[in-house]
Amino acid sequence: MNQARLKTIALLGGTVALAVLGAGCYVDVHDTPNVEHLSKSIDLKGAKSAQVEIEMGAGELTVHGGAVPLLDADLRYRSSDGQPEVHYEVSGSRGTLSVKQPSHHSIGNNDKNQWDLRLNEDVPMDISVKMGAGEGRLNLGQLALHNVDVEMGAGELKLDLTGHPRNDLDVRVRGGVGEATVRLPRRSRVEVEAHGGLGEISARGLTKRGDRWVNEPPGNSDATVRVNVSGGIGQINLICE
Repeated sequence: MNQARLKTIALLGGTVALAVLGAGCYVDVHDTPNVEHLSKSIDLKGAKSAQVEIEMGAGELTVHGGAVPLLDADLRYRSSDGQPEVHYEVSGSRGTLSVKQPSHHSIGNNDKNQWDLRLNEDVPMDISVKMGAGEGRLNLGQLALHNVDVEMGAGELKLDLTGHPRNDLDVRVRGGVGEATVRLPRRSRVEVEAHGGLGEISARGLTKRGDRWVNEPPGNSDATVRVNVSGGIGQINLICE
């Protein structure tokens, strides 16, 4: 048997071996070979409120309502970065949920990391989001929020708080985001303070008063939403319509 034929057989054997080994892992059929898919669901386990902590080094993050349990998550991630870490524990009547990218994740090709997190809309919660870079789409207006804290290194942030807030809400946005768009509920009292190395600020539906932008709806409002934006953000779009 000549050398070329031996090489061909060896290559075919390696391909078959990889196919057999790959059958033991769940990989979405639409994914590229180095991308894996994890689905995760977390029940409340008796908690009456929750602290939600999300940390993604880089990628695309979407957070919104619609979950029956505390969390329904679809996580696509590069296999070389490792599987996202999802932890939940309950102390007394409060649960603490964390969804984190492993600390050893690599740099580059971060479009492969795509997280879709659906949260329960009836559980009172505080949310903390930390992103190194990428795109964050946080549609949180339907959630029962008390505090929202967003820290982002670079990229684009879309934070939607429109809806009918059930409680007063404190929001902080920090970091070096290239562009941040914050949508605010027009039926609520709104106070926005922005400072610290900021670029252009565009405000629709809000009145400028000193160093703040406010909305004061007539009659009884749903709640008061206080927003503090700081850091080296290039463009801030405030929308209250």
